[in-house]
Amino acid sequence: MSGVLAAGGLGVLVAWVVFALAGWFVAAPLSVWLGGVVGALAVLLLRDTVPMRGLVALLAPFGVMLPALALRHMAARLGLPVMPFGTVDLLVFLVAYIVFLASAMGALPVDIYRLGYAPFPVAVLVLAVCAYGLITGNWFLPLVAVLGQALWITGWGSSNWFDYVTHVLLVPMAAVTLVLRLF
Repeated sequence: MSGVLAAGGLGVLVAWVVFALAGWFVAAPLSVWLGGVVGALAVLLLRDTVPMRGLVALLAPFGVMLPALALRHMAARLGLPVMPFGTVDLLVFLVAYIVFLASAMGALPVDIYRLGYAPFPVAVLVLAVCAYGLITGNWFLPLVAVLGQALWITGWGSSNWFDYVTHVLLVPMAAVTLVLRLF
């Protein structure tokens, strides 16, 4: 089943890239449709090609977060109400996630990544993210956390919950977003 999830995640990310590029030339609704069609065709027809396998090797595991952010961005461009992340939230996330990555790579004496294998710490983390959503009124992250937990419990992919709800590309994405807010 992890192959289906990887194909779905890749399809959404290809759709998002096409949507973003097409958005320079056509209206948002058309760019979303164009991205969706190209993403679906790329996954269905080009799944076993070297470029698509290379993207999977480079970006996998896709988890829930990257496809969810891509879909959120497309929904916002279509005019759906999407609550933006606050600057302070992004700064806190960026610092915390860099510390998380450093601990996962062994640069710190504690390995936070190991918590993602155990049910109790995962439940506590999901409840903490849900509490954050309740406090801020932003339900995007709680939905990602709960969906990631559901996929983790079913065993459809990684055996670590963090693989569903985080991705190393979140660091440059958050950094670029923060820099763009300066201008």
